[in-house]
Amino acid sequence: MHNHPPFHSSACRPPALTRMACALAAACAAMAFAATPPPAVAADGGVAASQRIAFDIAAGPLEQALPQFAAASGATISAPPELVKGVRSSPVRGAYSVQQGLQQLLNGTGLQAVPHGTGGYVLAKAAAAQPADAATLPAVTVSTALATTEGTGSYTTRSMNTATRLGLSPRETPQSISVLTRQQMDDQGITTLDEAVQNITGLVMQKGYYSGNSGSFLARGFPVDNMMLDGLPTNMGANGTFNADNADLAIYDRVEVVRGANGLTSGSGNPAASINLVRKRPTAERQVSLTASAGNWNNYQLQLDAANALNEAKTLRGRTVISVQDKDNFYDVAHDRTQQLYGILEADIGRDTTLTFGAHYRKYENDGGYQELPTRDDGSQLGLRRSATLGNAYDFWNQTDKTVFAELDHRFANGWKARFSAVKKWQDLSMVFSSFGGSEGAFTQNSQAYWLDNAQSSFDAMLSGPFQLFGRSHEAVVGVGHRKALNYNYGDWGIRSTPLPLDPWNWNPHAASMPGPIDYDRWLYKYTLREQGLYGSARFSISDPLSVIVGARASWYDFVNNGNGTGYKVTRELTPYAGVIYDLDANHSLYASWTEIFQPQSSRDINGDLLKPITGTNYEAGIKGEYFGGRLNASLAVFQISQSNRPMTDRDGPSPCPSTGSTFCTRAAGEVESKGVELEVSGELAPGWQATAGYTYVSARYTRDSNVSNIGKQFDTDFPRHQFKASTSYRLPGEYNRWRVGGSVYVQNGIRTSDDDRITQGGYAVFGLHAGYQFSDNLSLRLNVNNLFDKTYYQGLGWSTGGNSYGTPRNALLTLNYKL
Repeated sequence: MHNHPPFHSSACRPPALTRMACALAAACAAMAFAATPPPAVAADGGVAASQRIAFDIAAGPLEQALPQFAAASGATISAPPELVKGVRSSPVRGAYSVQQGLQQLLNGTGLQAVPHGTGGYVLAKAAAAQPADAATLPAVTVSTALATTEGTGSYTTRSMNTATRLGLSPRETPQSISVLTRQQMDDQGITTLDEAVQNITGLVMQKGYYSGNSGSFLARGFPVDNMMLDGLPTNMGANGTFNADNADLAIYDRVEVVRGANGLTSGSGNPAASINLVRKRPTAERQVSLTASAGNWNNYQLQLDAANALNEAKTLRGRTVISVQDKDNFYDVAHDRTQQLYGILEADIGRDTTLTFGAHYRKYENDGGYQELPTRDDGSQLGLRRSATLGNAYDFWNQTDKTVFAELDHRFANGWKARFSAVKKWQDLSMVFSSFGGSEGAFTQNSQAYWLDNAQSSFDAMLSGPFQLFGRSHEAVVGVGHRKALNYNYGDWGIRSTPLPLDPWNWNPHAASMPGPIDYDRWLYKYTLREQGLYGSARFSISDPLSVIVGARASWYDFVNNGNGTGYKVTRELTPYAGVIYDLDANHSLYASWTEIFQPQSSRDINGDLLKPITGTNYEAGIKGEYFGGRLNASLAVFQISQSNRPMTDRDGPSPCPSTGSTFCTRAAGEVESKGVELEVSGELAPGWQATAGYTYVSARYTRDSNVSNIGKQFDTDFPRHQFKASTSYRLPGEYNRWRVGGSVYVQNGIRTSDDDRITQGGYAVFGLHAGYQFSDNLSLRLNVNNLFDKTYYQGLGWSTGGNSYGTPRNALLTLNYKL
């Protein structure tokens, strides 16, 4: 089996997806071995023969030891599944070359590692070893290309390429990164992207400010506007008053996050963070998982996850995930239904070429709307019960996302790889939501209706591999990317208005019926966005302890308002990247990095010229640790972000502005500076004990602004300056080893809304517990209790007439899982 990064494309109609699911429903799973890239790569693509690497691998099942060895060495190792099943490896502790380490690992197994023509190794019986080029057996490949977390039981990863497109371990990446693994999602019962963001170090999730199923995501003082699907950047779905970014995580192996400016791989955006959703992959051996969950507020969910090779040679592999959920919300009236279907096929169309394609269909329906409460005139909360809603029973949110994706991956004999990947996504959305106006004692209500018909596509082609220079081995990647978004929005904001004073404490959401007619042409907004980029990065091994990563991206950005023909563009915007890593010893590295990102803007200056793009520059330094062969990672970082060229009112210029007719022109001179510290530990603290913990301090302030009184003030007061997040899971020892127990905690300081500094939320802490019991190899049961002490708090703050939303009260979820 060959594990290689995913390929994305476009959406199918539900019937086509259903046929694909039926074709794949017989599927099941095998070994998915992950690895990090080699510390030094020879010309043939393997680790340099003279390179000695520190190993710390205990004796155990060879199926588990091989991915650990591959992660530590960066070597590609293939083995027929039947050859390694049930075989126990010998321990490998100390400094060895790759070949010496493999000999030690296989000592007493009756197996031998045969060098492969492309620089890797193939396992064979020692008595009948044959050249790998002659071998035709289907093989399980331990590859550096894909660091799958599923099945590892780990809370960390050994490799990720979201930051630079180079496959680097966390320790080798000169930026703050985090990963939410499949094991952590399962342990904590995390099912949505909102819940994932709430549990990832340095990220902020707030609900209620925008209407819709999704929260708002922030990091390092700025909104997050970069979402990736298997590394391909896509536009976020926030649009004025509503937000459509939430996703169900059943189809994803992990969530990778790079914090700070990340223009090298994402193109345009804020210097906040990039969130990369990495899909589950097919497996060469049969695996079928059936999951059923039940919880508070009639929360029921069923899921089927099946994978298998689809031919005898195992060169064609498939996977399908089908899930349905039906639940009420903790506040009155609201009722959600979610259905999703995911299918993926992976085919070895040649010895060194893999083609992947698949589709994902997700339908979400909400009746009753969302909780967006007003406040008193003095900014204090109304004190309504947490189950209160001030919307109407006719409010709804119906969203359909259809995605198709594809990838072609080719591996050359010299260790280089070529990959072409594509994704296309269609999003249809219709909604009606009600909002309050007026003031305390004289509230009025208005209903609005919107319809969205959006489509976006992303393509990427890249070439990566090792090269020799000055007698040392290095790595490089070059590529070209393109994305396009078509956003068609229609709406009516006055379909029902109730001018009479309303009583929030005695509100009846069923009193009114659906208003009409709806004139969707009352508001129309259509735009087309295109962005292209050429990028490249290289990691230079200057000496054994010192590595330098440099890169750059040239971007072309074009935005057109299809309604009035106006627009703006940016040509050849250069985004640099530089990082340095110095190994202090076998476990610790110092690093520093300088990264940038840009954000085009439509404002014009006194001459009628577009303002220069807003530039986000991220300076970061820290120390990283890697322990137990990469099973535990730790990092401490300090950072400073300067977001410059923000639009400022040009009060020194003429009024009105000759180029726009506005009262004043604008100029690119505003600046916000964000400073902070991040600390994270994730992975295996001891045998059977997985944990992740992270602390973040962020202070973002205006340093230059049109409003002089803003200078020195906090930039976004909605953003907590202090956050602490932790989660853990422990398998009990000895006769109690069928039990797993764990918990989680989220802590933040008090905040106030930027719309009205009288609306505040004090600091709070929310705790969770979970416990699981393994009845057999096939059957397990897990109980999650969230908000254990039933803390009352606001998940998001808004303004005096809306946008204030309670956090979820105490609740429990019981999950039964059966593996065939």
